[in-house]
Amino acid sequence: MTQPLPSMRWPNRVALAWAVLVAVALFALFPETRFDDPFITYRYAANLAHGVGFVYNPGERILSTTAPLYALVLTPAAAVGLSLPVISNGLSCLSLGAGALALWHMGRVAAQRVAGAVAALLFPLSPFLVPTLGAETASFIALTLWGLVAAWSGRPILAGLLLVSATLTRGDAALGLVLAGFVLAMRWGWRSALTFGTICGFVLTPFLLMSWWYYGTPLPATLGAKRSQAQIPGSRSYLQGLLDYLRGMVVQPLFWPTVGLTPLGLVAAVRDNGPLALTVAWGLLHALAYSLIGVTAYFWYYAPAFVGLLAAVALGAELLARWLTRRAGLRAGRSVVATLIFVVLIGHLGAVRDIFVAPQPRMALYHQVGLWLQAHTPVGSQVGTLEIGVIGFYGERPMVDFAGLIQPEVSRVLAGGGDYAAAARYAIAHYRPTYLVNQETTMALLSADPALQAHCTEAVALPDPRYATPLVIARCVWP
Repeated sequence: MTQPLPSMRWPNRVALAWAVLVAVALFALFPETRFDDPFITYRYAANLAHGVGFVYNPGERILSTTAPLYALVLTPAAAVGLSLPVISNGLSCLSLGAGALALWHMGRVAAQRVAGAVAALLFPLSPFLVPTLGAETASFIALTLWGLVAAWSGRPILAGLLLVSATLTRGDAALGLVLAGFVLAMRWGWRSALTFGTICGFVLTPFLLMSWWYYGTPLPATLGAKRSQAQIPGSRSYLQGLLDYLRGMVVQPLFWPTVGLTPLGLVAAVRDNGPLALTVAWGLLHALAYSLIGVTAYFWYYAPAFVGLLAAVALGAELLARWLTRRAGLRAGRSVVATLIFVVLIGHLGAVRDIFVAPQPRMALYHQVGLWLQAHTPVGSQVGTLEIGVIGFYGERPMVDFAGLIQPEVSRVLAGGGDYAAAARYAIAHYRPTYLVNQETTMALLSADPALQAHCTEAVALPDPRYATPLVIARCVWP
């Protein structure tokens, strides 16, 4: 067995130490999930652990989680009573460390040590990744990156297992399957690509068949809902959101090196082969696919695209360092690049600080609502609201979702040009939930509909630090 060169041992150890340090620091800063959507997946895990089935609402076989494998991974923790938001954040932090190591390894195997170091340094502190802690995002990205490493290194079985796991963790990773198959065919021959395809088919086919049998489709209902939400007047499409993010980077001085290095990185990605170039391609394909699908602009959708951008920045730093070294010497080249990357790192750290200090009144309030529902409502009482994640997870009641994530027919109102209020009125009329949870300032339901007031009366009003009016929980009695 070939031993690594002594000159490479200490950089490997530094990379490992950095990955572990950042993972631990992030978990200390962000011990619990800070946005609503991951709690839908947590509820699938909790329901499966408690014998209800792999469903969101008991008795309703609808696939509303985009992360089925991630929910299965969380199920044992739910079975023994561990906090899923804490466990999931821990997995996210570990995944950011694992992703950093994958990027470092990409640079090493392609003799792009500067690029690998830059990517590993910036990746776990990316302002486009840290906000996704608690979701499946960091995990599927880490699996994808290591899958691309395996494909580049000619290990089709390992690549297939990693990338299928990534795809079952989140379907977006299927783009990585395509890229890996192409790389294996072009770099290692069709036999490797065939082995890869066989492994992927062997693992994916049972899941697809089970999904068709259990849910009637392998596609999550949330896909149609998110596309429908993009049709709401005033909503931003994925492409509009992406352009807004890029424009925001251009006007922030700490991100100017990112803006300057990215074009160089794109040139390097086209000119020089390597797994980091493959990561750039994956990010671009992801952005293109999401733009064509036409989903709305949720922040976690942009994480893979910005991983590709980060890989481009790293390759741009490598290209600039080599050019400066040839003209001004090694020390000058590395000093200039180190200065630029230090500026970017300061920008990332500042963004992480802003995320850390940002108030989370909505999450605390929804947690309070869920606990109130659990304590004061009969088991089996349907609850209608717009954001079902935290409220449904802690409330443990069947939910009626005004955004159409778990009742696909509600999303058709949005697809037809209706707004959330129209979808809510449809859902209330169709399902007649026993309780409504709503902030009337943002979406007038009771206050705008005397007929609804005749059936629903306020049960409790919880102070809402976001608005002057409270969040209302109303009890409804239907004829």
